[in-house]
Amino acid sequence: MAKHMKNLADFFKNYSNHSHIKHDSIIKSCRCLDGLPEAFRSDIIYISHVSDLPDSMPLSDTVNFLLIGDKDLPHFYETDNKINWILCDPGLVTLQKLVNLTEEFFFEELTLYQYKEEMIRALNEPDAMNKMLEVTYKYVGNPLRVIDSAHNPVASCWDEDCLDEPQWMEYRENRRFSQKYNDICNTDYAFQRHMLNYSTPYIMNYPEIYKHRQRILRIRQSHMNIAFVSELEYNHSFTEFNSEILQIFAYFAGILLCNNAHFYSSYDSPLSEILLYVLKSPQPNPEKARQLVKKSGLHLKKYLYLIYITDNDLFNSKEKLFYICTLLDKFFTGGLTQMIEGKIIILLDSEQCLRSPLDDERMQDFLQILEANHIFAGISRAFLDLSQAVHAFEQAKKALEISRQKEDPGQLFFYEDYILEDLAETYLLSHSPAHMVEPGLKELIEYDRLHGTALMDTLTCYLDLQLDLHAASERMHIHFNTLKYRIQKIKDITGLDLSKIDIIMRIRLSLIIIQSGSSI
Repeated sequence: MAKHMKNLADFFKNYSNHSHIKHDSIIKSCRCLDGLPEAFRSDIIYISHVSDLPDSMPLSDTVNFLLIGDKDLPHFYETDNKINWILCDPGLVTLQKLVNLTEEFFFEELTLYQYKEEMIRALNEPDAMNKMLEVTYKYVGNPLRVIDSAHNPVASCWDEDCLDEPQWMEYRENRRFSQKYNDICNTDYAFQRHMLNYSTPYIMNYPEIYKHRQRILRIRQSHMNIAFVSELEYNHSFTEFNSEILQIFAYFAGILLCNNAHFYSSYDSPLSEILLYVLKSPQPNPEKARQLVKKSGLHLKKYLYLIYITDNDLFNSKEKLFYICTLLDKFFTGGLTQMIEGKIIILLDSEQCLRSPLDDERMQDFLQILEANHIFAGISRAFLDLSQAVHAFEQAKKALEISRQKEDPGQLFFYEDYILEDLAETYLLSHSPAHMVEPGLKELIEYDRLHGTALMDTLTCYLDLQLDLHAASERMHIHFNTLKYRIQKIKDITGLDLSKIDIIMRIRLSLIIIQSGSSI
């Protein structure tokens, strides 16, 4: 907190009888006036007896005096607007005491300067976050902890092996808040308003679950929430000075965390906070998610979709991540564009359950953005409830993963197209592929091997094109009647009826397993 002349006048109100402050200068240190200096500095308070003052002096800037009135002030000191002074009663204070009191006045300012110096050094340490907390703990003396914007533990610092605050100890051990704490915070509207609108710490007092008060401050960058830092009123009472220490810590922690592309960040919005809760909590409570949506007044459409954006693990800086995130946020107006795990996710809602929430024109524009910025997207299936977002998140990532395995061209992939691949892959984790592949296909593979034919390729193309003979014949560059002959040959060899949906599904799963290279 910057110190001003009026702050000093208030500090000496029990010793002074008069002051003359025309310019409320910021002052940073004090100095005894021993002769006339070559130049006065406006950020220093000069301490002296009135009798030691020069009768006149040329001034180009404001000068500040703290004086013992052992004689009357020269007239021009009272009329010159460039001179600020505080006059103390010689019967109440000596020069030495005046110096000691002034140094005490500047103690907090000097301490903050020293704290900042130590934080700068800690910022360059390998384990910077823990080191910065250790430095901060030395100055505030109370337990401290940092959690990210998804409410996951980042770091904590206190001396006691067993802190006498069950909620804090439980959180450190289980990595989540208790349900009772969540419920209280959700109904503490004063806390929510403060977190959204103010950059100063908020004192939380929940005696029903906490033994001590805690002070919490959101660590931000621009309009993004990065983390929270909390101080527990455990060893010492909260002070304004400690509040300022906490804000300085938040500044340095923000620098550190903003440079980490894999650190969670969220917007100042209820939807962003709820989505991160669902995605990052070890065991998200579906009922709690629904209650949060209801309390927040959010009105989502019937169907939800999640889009997962990556550039194949090249998001190596927050600057690039912020640029892409901002670009997509403007494109998907009305949706939520969110950074997570060094990637970007987009939550969209729709009245219809389709393969994609985007119409053809918007889809083309989206593809242009993906191509221009060398990024890739996976889109989940539609889902009905925000509490199901964690499954949609995995679906969107799976679409990208399977598309890479299959070396599919393009930059946009739908989980709808890879459901069977995902099902087969999951099945093969615990079962033999021999139980999954249609027996008739083994005979078809053997027929191709003995006769040098490509009936398996024909069957695959025919199914990929939804049993469209014309499209399949064009892709394979063969005559329509030739394809009809081959399909009949396939039916004869395998004994499979290709007009039945359940058989087609079994064949498709079989083909996926065979194409994966599994031994049958």
